[in-house]
Amino acid sequence: MPSLDSIPADWRSQTTVTVPVAGAILGLCRNSAYSAASSGQIPTIALGARLVVPVAPLRRMLGELPAQTGDAA
Repeated sequence: MPSLDSIPADWRSQTTVTVPVAGAILGLCRNSAYSAASSGQIPTIALGARLVVPVAPLRRMLGELPAQTGDAA
């Protein structure tokens, strides 16, 4: 069970969070979070060997931001 202590209070103002933090936000354990990230269920960005989760899509998943529609040209 994820610990709420592992979720930074200011996560919404960050650009990215780690996969374990994203998992905790979604109520997933670390292993489930990495599994969801590797299957594409949690959006990720690879930075070298590091995998991070962009906060905006995560907030959309939670219904905190409106769904993204088309190109913002």
